[in-house]
Amino acid sequence: MVQSMTENAPVQSVEATGRTVEEAKEKALQMLQATDEQVEWEILDEGSRGIFGVLGFTPARVRATLKTALKQAPSEESERKVMAVVNAALRASGLAVKAIKRDSYDSYVELELVGRDAQRFAGPQLDALQYILNIIINKRYDKTTRVLLDVGDYRKQRAEKLRRMALEVAKQVKERGEEAVLDPLNAIERRVIHQTLMNDPDVYTYSEGEEPERRVVISPRKP
Repeated sequence: MVQSMTENAPVQSVEATGRTVEEAKEKALQMLQATDEQVEWEILDEGSRGIFGVLGFTPARVRATLKTALKQAPSEESERKVMAVVNAALRASGLAVKAIKRDSYDSYVELELVGRDAQRFAGPQLDALQYILNIIINKRYDKTTRVLLDVGDYRKQRAEKLRRMALEVAKQVKERGEEAVLDPLNAIERRVIHQTLMNDPDVYTYSEGEEPERRVVISPRKP
Protein backbone atom coordinates (compact mmCIF):
# COMPACT_ATOMS: atom_id res chain seq x y z
CA MET A 1 0.00 0.00 0.00
CA VAL A 2 1.30 3.46 -0.91
CA GLN A 3 0.12 6.57 0.87
CA SER A 4 0.78 10.18 -0.18
CA MET A 5 -0.57 13.63 0.67
CA THR A 6 -1.82 14.39 -2.84
CA GLU A 7 -2.13 12.49 -6.08
CA ASN A 8 0.85 14.25 -7.69
CA ALA A 9 3.02 14.74 -4.59
CA PRO A 10 6.13 12.59 -4.06
CA VAL A 11 5.42 9.49 -2.01
CA GLN A 12 6.39 10.14 1.60
CA SER A 13 5.15 6.97 3.30
CA VAL A 14 4.53 3.37 2.28
CA GLU A 15 3.41 0.14 3.87
CA ALA A 16 4.90 -3.20 2.84
CA THR A 17 4.57 -6.83 3.83
CA GLY A 18 6.98 -9.77 3.79
CA ARG A 19 7.69 -13.15 5.30
CA THR A 20 9.82 -11.38 7.91
CA VAL A 21 10.16 -7.82 9.19
CA GLU A 22 13.49 -7.53 7.38
CA GLU A 23 11.95 -8.62 4.09
CA ALA A 24 9.08 -6.16 4.52
CA LYS A 25 11.57 -3.37 5.22
CA GLU A 26 13.52 -4.27 2.09
CA LYS A 27 10.37 -3.97 -0.02
CA ALA A 28 9.47 -0.63 1.56
CA LEU A 29 12.92 0.81 0.81
CA GLN A 30 12.63 -0.31 -2.80
CA MET A 31 9.21 1.33 -3.09
CA LEU A 32 10.54 4.64 -1.72
CA GLN A 33 13.88 4.29 -3.54
CA ALA A 34 15.52 5.23 -0.26
CA THR A 35 18.10 3.89 2.18
CA ASP A 36 17.52 2.79 5.76
CA GLU A 37 19.05 6.02 7.05
CA GLN A 38 16.48 8.12 5.17
CA VAL A 39 13.34 6.68 6.76
CA GLU A 40 11.57 6.24 10.09
CA TRP A 41 10.18 2.76 10.75
CA GLU A 42 6.94 1.62 12.34
CA ILE A 43 6.42 -2.11 12.84
CA LEU A 44 2.69 -2.66 12.27
CA ASP A 45 2.73 -6.45 12.58
CA GLU A 46 5.70 -8.72 13.30
CA GLY A 47 3.87 -11.59 11.60
CA SER A 48 3.74 -15.25 12.53
CA ARG A 49 5.48 -18.24 10.96
CA GLY A 50 2.56 -20.49 11.74
CA ILE A 51 2.83 -24.28 11.96
CA PHE A 52 5.45 -25.68 9.59
CA GLY A 53 5.52 -22.25 7.98
CA VAL A 54 2.03 -22.75 6.50
CA LEU A 55 -0.88 -23.09 8.94
CA GLY A 56 -1.57 -19.84 10.76
CA PHE A 57 1.04 -17.92 8.80
CA THR A 58 0.62 -14.11 8.75
CA PRO A 59 3.02 -11.75 6.98
CA ALA A 60 5.03 -9.07 8.72
CA ARG A 61 3.89 -5.53 7.94
CA VAL A 62 5.85 -2.26 8.29
CA ARG A 63 5.37 1.42 7.52
CA ALA A 64 8.32 3.50 6.24
CA THR A 65 8.17 7.30 6.27
CA LEU A 66 10.79 9.53 4.69
CA LYS A 67 12.62 11.87 7.05
CA THR A 68 11.58 14.91 5.01
CA ALA A 69 12.65 17.29 7.77
CA LEU A 70 16.29 16.40 7.05
CA LYS A 71 16.02 17.99 3.61
CA GLN A 72 16.29 21.49 5.16
CA ALA A 73 19.80 22.86 5.63
CA PRO A 74 20.74 24.26 9.06
CA SER A 75 20.00 27.96 9.63
CA GLU A 76 22.75 30.58 9.64
CA GLU A 77 22.33 30.89 13.41
CA SER A 78 22.84 27.13 13.83
CA GLU A 79 25.92 27.28 11.62
CA ARG A 80 27.42 30.10 13.73
CA LYS A 81 26.83 28.15 16.94
CA VAL A 82 28.39 25.02 15.47
CA MET A 83 31.45 26.96 14.29
CA ALA A 84 31.83 28.59 17.72
CA VAL A 85 31.69 25.27 19.58
CA VAL A 86 34.10 23.52 17.23
CA ASN A 87 36.69 26.30 17.16
CA ALA A 88 36.52 26.74 20.94
CA ALA A 89 37.31 23.04 21.34
CA LEU A 90 40.17 23.27 18.85
CA ARG A 91 41.68 26.29 20.61
CA ALA A 92 41.50 24.41 23.90
CA SER A 93 43.57 21.61 22.35
CA GLY A 94 46.52 23.96 22.02
CA LEU A 95 47.14 22.80 18.45
CA ALA A 96 47.54 25.00 15.38
CA VAL A 97 44.23 24.11 13.76
CA LYS A 98 40.88 25.78 13.08
CA ALA A 99 37.62 24.89 11.36
CA ILE A 100 36.26 26.56 8.23
CA LYS A 101 32.88 25.94 6.61
CA ARG A 102 32.94 23.69 3.55
CA ASP A 103 29.22 23.08 3.00
CA SER A 104 25.77 22.89 4.61
CA TYR A 105 23.11 20.36 3.63
CA ASP A 106 20.38 18.14 5.08
CA SER A 107 20.93 18.45 8.84
CA TYR A 108 24.72 18.75 8.55
CA VAL A 109 27.25 21.54 8.73
CA GLU A 110 30.38 20.24 7.04
CA LEU A 111 33.62 21.76 8.33
CA GLU A 112 37.21 21.31 7.22
CA LEU A 113 40.06 21.41 9.72
CA VAL A 114 42.98 23.46 8.45
CA GLY A 115 46.31 24.53 9.88
CA ARG A 116 49.76 23.16 10.67
CA ASP A 117 48.42 20.45 13.00
CA ALA A 118 45.25 19.57 11.08
CA GLN A 119 46.57 16.24 9.79
CA ARG A 120 46.98 15.03 13.35
CA PHE A 121 43.20 14.62 13.42
CA ALA A 122 42.99 12.46 10.28
CA GLY A 123 41.85 8.97 11.24
CA PRO A 124 39.69 7.51 14.02
CA GLN A 125 40.40 10.53 16.24
CA LEU A 126 38.45 12.70 13.78
CA ASP A 127 35.34 10.57 14.35
CA ALA A 128 35.90 10.67 18.10
CA LEU A 129 36.14 14.46 18.09
CA GLN A 130 33.10 14.73 15.84
CA TYR A 131 31.06 12.47 18.13
CA ILE A 132 31.91 14.50 21.25
CA LEU A 133 31.20 17.82 19.51
CA ASN A 134 27.81 16.60 18.29
CA ILE A 135 26.84 15.64 21.84
CA ILE A 136 27.77 19.13 23.06
CA ILE A 137 25.97 20.88 20.20
CA ASN A 138 22.82 18.79 20.52
CA LYS A 139 22.59 19.24 24.29
CA ARG A 140 23.43 22.95 24.49
CA TYR A 141 22.08 24.46 21.30
CA ASP A 142 20.39 22.46 18.58
CA LYS A 143 19.02 18.92 18.70
CA THR A 144 18.67 18.65 14.91
CA THR A 145 21.92 20.08 13.54
CA ARG A 146 25.00 17.87 13.32
CA VAL A 147 28.60 18.68 12.47
CA LEU A 148 30.63 16.68 9.97
CA LEU A 149 34.40 17.15 10.21
CA ASP A 150 36.96 16.52 7.50
CA VAL A 151 40.69 16.93 6.99
CA GLY A 152 41.84 17.26 3.40
CA ASP A 153 40.52 14.28 1.43
CA TYR A 154 40.18 11.97 4.44
CA ARG A 155 36.40 11.51 4.12
CA LYS A 156 36.62 10.99 0.35
CA GLN A 157 39.33 8.36 0.77
CA ARG A 158 37.37 6.78 3.63
CA ALA A 159 34.24 6.59 1.45
CA GLU A 160 36.16 4.84 -1.33
CA LYS A 161 37.53 2.35 1.18
CA LEU A 162 34.02 1.70 2.50
CA ARG A 163 32.66 1.15 -1.02
CA ARG A 164 35.35 -1.44 -1.73
CA MET A 165 34.65 -3.12 1.61
CA ALA A 166 30.90 -3.17 0.95
CA LEU A 167 31.38 -4.87 -2.42
CA GLU A 168 33.79 -7.43 -0.97
CA VAL A 169 31.53 -8.28 1.98
CA ALA A 170 28.51 -8.47 -0.34
CA LYS A 171 30.41 -10.98 -2.47
CA GLN A 172 31.08 -13.13 0.61
CA VAL A 173 27.41 -12.88 1.66
CA LYS A 174 26.32 -14.15 -1.77
CA GLU A 175 28.77 -17.05 -1.66
CA ARG A 176 27.91 -18.15 1.88
CA GLY A 177 24.22 -17.30 1.90
CA GLU A 178 24.58 -15.76 5.35
CA GLU A 179 24.27 -12.15 6.43
CA ALA A 180 27.27 -10.16 7.65
CA VAL A 181 27.34 -7.49 10.37
CA LEU A 182 29.86 -4.67 9.85
CA ASP A 183 31.76 -2.80 12.55
CA PRO A 184 30.05 0.32 13.99
CA LEU A 185 29.91 3.24 11.54
CA ASN A 186 28.64 6.79 11.80
CA ALA A 187 25.52 7.88 9.87
CA ILE A 188 27.39 9.23 6.85
CA GLU A 189 29.50 6.09 6.54
CA ARG A 190 26.46 3.82 6.89
CA ARG A 191 24.82 5.75 4.08
CA VAL A 192 27.83 5.01 1.86
CA ILE A 193 27.32 1.27 2.44
CA HIS A 194 23.56 1.47 1.81
CA GLN A 195 23.96 3.48 -1.40
CA THR A 196 26.75 1.24 -2.70
CA LEU A 197 24.58 -1.88 -2.47
CA MET A 198 21.05 -0.55 -2.84
CA ASN A 199 20.82 -1.68 -6.50
CA ASP A 200 22.45 -5.06 -5.98
CA PRO A 201 19.83 -7.70 -6.91
CA ASP A 202 21.31 -10.34 -4.60
CA VAL A 203 21.71 -8.52 -1.27
CA TYR A 204 20.02 -5.82 0.79
CA THR A 205 21.19 -3.73 3.74
CA TYR A 206 19.69 -2.37 6.95
CA SER A 207 21.01 -0.79 10.14
CA GLU A 208 20.62 -2.03 13.69
CA GLY A 209 21.68 -0.96 17.17
CA GLU A 210 22.01 2.41 18.86
CA GLU A 211 24.60 5.15 18.40
CA PRO A 212 27.57 5.03 18.62
CA GLU A 213 27.41 1.24 18.14
CA ARG A 214 24.95 1.31 15.22
CA ARG A 215 25.98 -1.14 12.48
CA VAL A 216 25.06 -2.05 8.91
CA VAL A 217 23.89 -5.58 8.17
CA ILE A 218 24.35 -6.98 4.66
CA SER A 219 21.89 -9.79 4.06
CA PRO A 220 21.26 -12.14 1.11
CA ARG A 221 17.98 -11.70 -0.72
CA LYS A 222 15.75 -14.74 -0.48
CA PRO A 223 14.78 -16.36 -3.79
